[in-house]
Amino acid sequence: MSSAVDSADYHQRLAHVREYLELSQEKMAGRLGTSLRAYANYERGERAIPIDVVRILYEKCAVDPVWLLTGEGSMLLDRDVRFRLDQRTLEAVTETVERIEKRLDSPLATKKKARLIGLLYEQCQLLGEDADDILGDARVDRLTRPSR
Repeated sequence: MSSAVDSADYHQRLAHVREYLELSQEKMAGRLGTSLRAYANYERGERAIPIDVVRILYEKCAVDPVWLLTGEGSMLLDRDVRFRLDQRTLEAVTETVERIEKRLDSPLATKKKARLIGLLYEQCQLLGEDADDILGDARVDRLTRPSR
């Protein structure tokens, strides 16, 4: 990417993406395959964002490259268009949910189980983490609490 991009706010949009994903600069740098220092420079606008980073944001996070660079359009592309069902991720999520259920006093209600699978799958796709890494999410805790 050339430094001739006039829309200098793209570095702020990059920070917005990171905040939306609830990641630290260090974790975001790891997701993008860059050093923390390089990533911090992108957010501060001290270094142009390489096209490889724009591509990774598109592929891993469904960030619209046009929005990132110009601010036009929506931050995220339609998930139905961007993500296809990844069988390996779905299997890992299902195994994680089964392990969660084994620790509970009673099985999850079907609706809660479906929401938990959807949440874990979505987070795995967006963040590139394993399902077990996401279990600290407060939403997971709410879905696995016994119903009153």
